[in-house]
Amino acid sequence: MRSVSTVIFVITVLNVLGSCAGGPGGRTTALHQAADEGDVRVIEELISEDSDIDARDEDGRTALHHAAFSGDILVTAALLNAGADPDLQDKAGRVPLHYAVLSCCPDLAAMLLAADADPFIKDRDDKNPLDLAMERDCEELEQTIRSSL
Repeated sequence: MRSVSTVIFVITVLNVLGSCAGGPGGRTTALHQAADEGDVRVIEELISEDSDIDARDEDGRTALHHAAFSGDILVTAALLNAGADPDLQDKAGRVPLHYAVLSCCPDLAAMLLAADADPFIKDRDDKNPLDLAMERDCEELEQTIRSSL
């Protein structure tokens, strides 16, 4: 079994190589990578090492954005419990709640809303998470967001 430091080192090397090759994942942190991979253990280790919980990637996304996009409830919970800000907007103006809607994940949206995520924040297309839920015709997500208002 690999140690967390070994995993973090490998993730860092892969990020550097990805950046040099122009591939996806450039300028992400080990925390972003762990969120993408759903690795709660590495996330908890990074948090205990005082990693910047709200560090941004090249698109302005935090690890919480990544977790919401992948629909990972455990990673989202770990990040929120560590104090991740649910209302930080990325370069597209989207907050993690937008990505929970795009991932069709009502339970994750409910978790973000319970952590005081603002359902009225609009993205660069002038759409808030409820607008996206209605566009996607996802009644459960609509109800989840409406019940928080």
